[in-house]
Amino acid sequence: MGMYDYFLNSPYCFSYFGRLRPKQLLRHLRGFHFSSFGFVLQTIFICPSHECNANCVHCYEKFTHEKFKHSLSTDQVKNIIDQFHKLKGYLVIFCSGEFLMRKDALQILSYAQSKNLATAITTNGILLDEKKINELVKAGINSLFVSIDSANPERHDHLRGVPGCFDKAVNGIRLAKARGITTAIWTYISRSNSEEIEGIAKLGKQLGVDGVYSYLPLLSGNFFNRFDENLTALERNMYRKRFRYLPNLNFEFSSEKDICTGGGRYHVCVMPSGDVTFCPPVPYSYGNIHSKPLKDCVVEVRKDFKKFIVQGSCQGQCPVNFPEYRKNCNAKFIYEEPKP
Repeated sequence: MGMYDYFLNSPYCFSYFGRLRPKQLLRHLRGFHFSSFGFVLQTIFICPSHECNANCVHCYEKFTHEKFKHSLSTDQVKNIIDQFHKLKGYLVIFCSGEFLMRKDALQILSYAQSKNLATAITTNGILLDEKKINELVKAGINSLFVSIDSANPERHDHLRGVPGCFDKAVNGIRLAKARGITTAIWTYISRSNSEEIEGIAKLGKQLGVDGVYSYLPLLSGNFFNRFDENLTALERNMYRKRFRYLPNLNFEFSSEKDICTGGGRYHVCVMPSGDVTFCPPVPYSYGNIHSKPLKDCVVEVRKDFKKFIVQGSCQGQCPVNFPEYRKNCNAKFIYEEPKP
């Protein structure tokens, strides 16, 4: 089940839409109508900066960023929001690095809200104290996605490279729920982290989150050439069956026939460099918003979506995991490829 199928086919959908302001809800409903005819880019991930206060083992951004310290300015982010707004989109997700480290984070959130766009952020939770939660509420945030890698505090802190990270993330979830923010846990499953998912789902139930969303292996960043971390189709199906009794757990791909929700199907991503990609973990550029309109970049993204996913065999997992996409996509690799 892709992320947007997850929104629409789980109880999370009702709490998510229930927290939209009337004008936001109207924009969403219009978007769903027009997107059925292929006219609307529903969602955009905006990654303003790679700056982060964690050092995750599995980080999908860890290529050679010492040479690529890109960052979008406040005005550039607002311009992307404006272009997305004109395309009739309705949900902006701010992610990559740690978005809350940006001094203009609240300003950017408020700007998107002023356009009647729903907003969400992904976060490691380190900065989610009571003051920050109150500021996010004031900025009008709709949804908060907090990353949890293990229900064991020591294990989570090790994977994130930050002592005390687990306690801060869990406390942030509790604070957000208390203030009425739709809050979900984002996590992942890979060969070395495959036994964590059940505990995370149970933790989510205990905390009363609106859902637990799990990625299957993303061979990007630190895992770019770690094909040993990937799962076979047989193993993916095994985990889907094994954990189907957990009603609050949703996998990114619920079957081997599921296809990517990125690539312009529901969303694209704008990286800190301005490059437009399938989604945040896929480091292949279809144009740069500094020199090409977002709309034109989306057209190019959708060509490869059709070629590799609709007409091809890149299904059941992230396109970046497929050698045929890496070798033959009509896009530019935006980092230096890490050594195996």
